[in-house]
Amino acid sequence: MKQLLLIPILIVFAATAFAQSKQELKQQKKFLKNHQFVFIPSGTYNMGSRDQKFDRPEQLKPSVQTIESFYMMPYEVSNYDYLTYLESLETTDKELADSLYPDTLVWSRNNAYNNKYTDYYFRHPSYRNYPVVGVSYNKAVAYADWLTQQYNNKPDEEKVFAKVKFRLPTEEEWEYAARGGLELSDFPWGGPYMRNANGDHMANMVYISQASVYRDTVWIDNPDEENDSIKPAVMPTVRYLSTGASDYLRVAGQLNDITDITAPVDAYPPNGFGLYNMTGNVEEMVDLIGITRGGSWRDTGYYGMVSTRQFYQNPDFCSNEIGFRLVLEVVKY
Repeated sequence: MKQLLLIPILIVFAATAFAQSKQELKQQKKFLKNHQFVFIPSGTYNMGSRDQKFDRPEQLKPSVQTIESFYMMPYEVSNYDYLTYLESLETTDKELADSLYPDTLVWSRNNAYNNKYTDYYFRHPSYRNYPVVGVSYNKAVAYADWLTQQYNNKPDEEKVFAKVKFRLPTEEEWEYAARGGLELSDFPWGGPYMRNANGDHMANMVYISQASVYRDTVWIDNPDEENDSIKPAVMPTVRYLSTGASDYLRVAGQLNDITDITAPVDAYPPNGFGLYNMTGNVEEMVDLIGITRGGSWRDTGYYGMVSTRQFYQNPDFCSNEIGFRLVLEVVKY
């Protein structure tokens, strides 16, 4: 008799759970339609490099990771996004807003021919849709916290989710998202090449040759060394050919990718999850302090591989190569 009574209870419970899942799905679709976020489904993947020759600090050893679903910005945070944030802060706390401005002096380097960007890159309307740079880890976290507060303080009728948290992605989330569902690919678009079949560049990075995809330092026979022994030799990258640290337009042959510095945040094709510039444009900070992923406009293809990490000095360090994008974690539906 007790078992018979239990059956309708289970049916009601299952129906309620199904209704809740449908409601959550409806909310997700509504959120995706009205906000600039992409839904990243849960899954399991092999993180890190599967190529044993990449036994270097910037290459993680393979490990199986299981990722819960989350939302991610399809684009890197733009100058417009960040300027809107600062202008909002200025109405309540100008001193705080001033302390969170990007360091525009990241463009000012000797013989780099980039000093004009010190004045124009962040504020000029022409660069509105370009990724914000000169922002440290601490400033990126402050921006995420502000977005969290702004959303959670909205009236209930204006919110899709009851409570959320904006944050930098974990390193595991970033790589999973960058792969775009392509488990065995070195790059978000699949395959080992920096161009597609039509010869189009797939990312904003320095283009030298296909060898630049594999590493900046290779082992070659160096007859100038004693005993003709095998010694490490640096490949002739544009860092050594150019007249300044960022002056790539003087390199003979092709430009890096038809851009001189960064490119708009929606440039180049998206990956399988609908995410743009997961390789190239700017290195993207993750929540592990001191780590960036994806490579930048000043890097060769090796640093744009989805399994490659790069390092920066401290949580207040900033650069014209480093930017970020955020994920949205639903705390309460």
